[in-house]
Amino acid sequence: MRRAAWLVLAPALCAQTVPEALTAHLKATSILHADFTQTRRLAALSRPLKSSGSLVVSRELGVLWRMARPLPLTVAAGPKGVLEVDGAGRRTLRTAKDTPMVARMGEIMKSLLEGRWSALDGLFTVKGESGKDGAWTILLTPAPQTAAFIKAVRIRGAAFIETIHVDEPSGDSMDLTFLNFRPEVPLTAEERRLLAFE
Repeated sequence: MRRAAWLVLAPALCAQTVPEALTAHLKATSILHADFTQTRRLAALSRPLKSSGSLVVSRELGVLWRMARPLPLTVAAGPKGVLEVDGAGRRTLRTAKDTPMVARMGEIMKSLLEGRWSALDGLFTVKGESGKDGAWTILLTPAPQTAAFIKAVRIRGAAFIETIHVDEPSGDSMDLTFLNFRPEVPLTAEERRLLAFE
């Protein structure tokens, strides 16, 4: 979640802004549970770094990112900032004031997963197109203040966001794949506590 990356835009995908109806169902989902796999490719490493775990997006409280492999790590991002809990239970709280970049990335990720494209105004130019069987592709081109840490983003999905590809100016990149979507499953007591930073 801390870092991001982007894509070389295909000319055919650059023609239109995102129709609100394209992703209206994302905005209508108040809670979403899903699993994820993440592959990071670093310019300095010959092999990609892979991780997997689960994700909770709560429109009310924020995003809970729970990596299970290769090491357990929980990251909760909400209005108060970012809370990290490692495998030993050690907690590190960073307020939005302490780490504005991390807080901003958390806000961007939440906006992406909820399909709130208007929340990205000023940070990105958002364009997209629809495909077959309800599929769609969204391309985000960073504004100057965002271009320092993000080069391009491509998002694909249908009922929910299925993949996010991020290219960074450094040459690093990240691919996120979401699966096993479980919309409107209530938060557990632990999830609610973590998202409340308690």
